[in-house]
Amino acid sequence: MEKKYLIVNSGSASEKYAIYAKEKCLAFLHLEKPETGCDYISTLYVDGKKDEKCITEKEFKDSLNYGISTFKTIGVISSKEEIVGIGIRIVAPGKYFQGDKVIDKAYEKEIKNILQDTPLHILPTYEKILLLRKIFKNIPIVGVSDSDFHSTISEKVSNYGLPSQDSEKYNIKKYGYHGISIESILNKLRLEKNSIPSKLIVCHIGSGVSITAIKDGKSIDTSMGFTPLEGVIMATRAGDIDPGIVAFISEKLGLKGKKLKDYLNKKCGLLGISEKSSDVRDLLKMEKEGDIKSKLALDMYVYRLQKYIGSYFVVLGGLDTIIFTATVGERSFIMRERICRGLEILGIKIDIEKNNKSEGIDADITATDSKISVLVLKTNEMDQIARDTVSILGS
Repeated sequence: MEKKYLIVNSGSASEKYAIYAKEKCLAFLHLEKPETGCDYISTLYVDGKKDEKCITEKEFKDSLNYGISTFKTIGVISSKEEIVGIGIRIVAPGKYFQGDKVIDKAYEKEIKNILQDTPLHILPTYEKILLLRKIFKNIPIVGVSDSDFHSTISEKVSNYGLPSQDSEKYNIKKYGYHGISIESILNKLRLEKNSIPSKLIVCHIGSGVSITAIKDGKSIDTSMGFTPLEGVIMATRAGDIDPGIVAFISEKLGLKGKKLKDYLNKKCGLLGISEKSSDVRDLLKMEKEGDIKSKLALDMYVYRLQKYIGSYFVVLGGLDTIIFTATVGERSFIMRERICRGLEILGIKIDIEKNNKSEGIDADITATDSKISVLVLKTNEMDQIARDTVSILGS
């Protein structure tokens, strides 16, 4: 019987499931909130075919069981007993999580210790692990690290200006995230272009946003930090912020502990600035209708992205290629054009016509007179998680 693996990827605004036979994807299911129409939408990919349908909020919240039921209905698995291994993306700070490993009791204990540090990811992931344990009993679950790729960042970059004894005691350093996504992009470059540009910036722009500087295939700096809160303004995360503001907000609003973390993770960013939506698509519509706060949110968003790209140009000592990936990076030609519009001074120019025709597809949108290659590449975290899961389980 063919060995099959269940791959699980819970994002901050989506749920993804897939069935793999070793590294071959048999079926992929993506659940998310659509631009219009449904409460949520289910998109199923099998044998190159795409099937979309509306689902309820209840089905989205019970996404694991919905996914398993879907895979059984289409015959990709006849029962859950066919699954021999499970891979799940882990977004968590700490040296312990900078590596892929089978999730055992010790691993679960480490997760419990940091449950409040990245509430947008680790709590729902932990709940998903418990549910997987309940459904699949003794099937091994591999935690695939989202920060492992950034373990090559030097100490002068990864350390913060805190007392050394505190940093060492609590393992406080820049861990970075979206590493799985970046590895999938690099793997695509190896397969399709036979090489990785020496000086590369990857812009993962989705609900969560990170900019990463890559030198000779290794991460040398990234915008996310100890947690995914640091860096660029995101859908609901504040991004870079004066630490004094955190203390000020805590005092003025009476927010501490979990409530303060929820505020910074779930009520800030594009949502907080616009006071209407965290979705770039909504903000673009409202901006067009004259909404001032939506325009401000998008202007701030673009500015912070440009600032990080510019700083990493310096860090790398120049640039060969810039890559846009993830939901907004892949799908929004409008945002790509706005980001690149201010980067001509670096030699980054895009072909507007090519850019406008490149929505949700791999594309080279480089202008003929651009000094730097500009690519749109679809990330495939699921393939990468599957590769790492099969490698860890050794089968």
